[in-house]
Amino acid sequence: MVTSREGRRPLDRARHLVRHVDPVRVVDLVQTVKTAVAGGLAWWVAGVFDLDQAFLAPWAAVLVVHETVYKTVSRGSQQVAATFFAVFLAFGLGTTIGTGPWSIGLVVLVGYLIGQLRWVKEEAGTIATTGLVVIATGSIGQTDLLASRLIDTAIGVVVGLAVNLLVWPPLRDRAAWSQAEHLPGELGAVLRDVAGGIGADLDPHDAKAWIRAIRKVDVHIDQAWRLLWQAKESGRMNPRRSQPTGVRELRKVLHQLEQAVADSLSMARTVARSAENRTDWDESFRERWRAVARGTADAVDADDVPRLEELGEELAAMSEDFSQASLDPDVWREYGGLLMNLRNVHDALTSAVQWNHEATPDRRRSKRYEDPREILRRERQAGVRGRRLSAGRDGYFDRDEHTEP
Repeated sequence: MVTSREGRRPLDRARHLVRHVDPVRVVDLVQTVKTAVAGGLAWWVAGVFDLDQAFLAPWAAVLVVHETVYKTVSRGSQQVAATFFAVFLAFGLGTTIGTGPWSIGLVVLVGYLIGQLRWVKEEAGTIATTGLVVIATGSIGQTDLLASRLIDTAIGVVVGLAVNLLVWPPLRDRAAWSQAEHLPGELGAVLRDVAGGIGADLDPHDAKAWIRAIRKVDVHIDQAWRLLWQAKESGRMNPRRSQPTGVRELRKVLHQLEQAVADSLSMARTVARSAENRTDWDESFRERWRAVARGTADAVDADDVPRLEELGEELAAMSEDFSQASLDPDVWREYGGLLMNLRNVHDALTSAVQWNHEATPDRRRSKRYEDPREILRRERQAGVRGRRLSAGRDGYFDRDEHTEP
């Protein structure tokens, strides 16, 4: 038995490591390795054809390996088009007005003007700089070098596309989920700091640290939005059978967290202004508000949805209790603002925790293309169901005729 347990320990450690690997880093590392493979493979292919400017092939291959297959295809086609534009532009200007300063200036000017076209806009610099290099190196009269430049670039783009398409085509959804899963905990940590700092001896300068932490969370939300956009794009032209799902739910969570960040900033500024004005807080309100804020942060860390729901009820009870109390209007305005801010933050964090708890990675990703065997099974069941319906009209009703497959 001891041997069996010892034998399972390395396997358990391996599972633990796999479970806690950051998908963002994994995808970035894989893309880095694929970029290196594409560069080396493009250099080898260019060497096989013994081209004069073989260095352009790995250069193009490295630039064309992007975060998604769709981006690789679109940028690769733009890069090839930009190179063709640049070579023919440089050849035309060089043969008509020579290779002096005027031709250099014109090739850059016209290159950037051509780059304003929507379908090559991201490669405007490539058109200008490639044309400049062609003129500056005196390649105008050497048609073999011009052809070599075009062929080498095309080889690099094709190799980069093939590597990104065939070697684990990236689906960025897990990276987006991983980034979003950390956000509730970060915002909860700020909420805990605010709850711990609201005391009778509150210093207005303490709020500056809270505001910096909240803005940091806002930056991380922007990063999650960028990864979400990449996740949506990664399903396009991707040959893998799975596609990102749960995108709509994640978008809703990020919108709510953005609102929570705005309410957190409002909360911090209200507390700071109260400290500057030396406002005398009701001790009962202070303690109950701090307890709900701290409890919300603890429940977020524990993924405790029932506890978050209880705290939501406590917030509602607080609003009712203090709305009926005989408070000064200025004081109630401040309390009401803090209660509203805390309620919005609490609701956003509750939704985020529910999403993290219910939408496991296996449920978030679904099949894009159905298995042909599954399609045939459904068709056969649909045919049987149709025959049962016909029989039912003739008086032979089957109680299972409305059963879903």
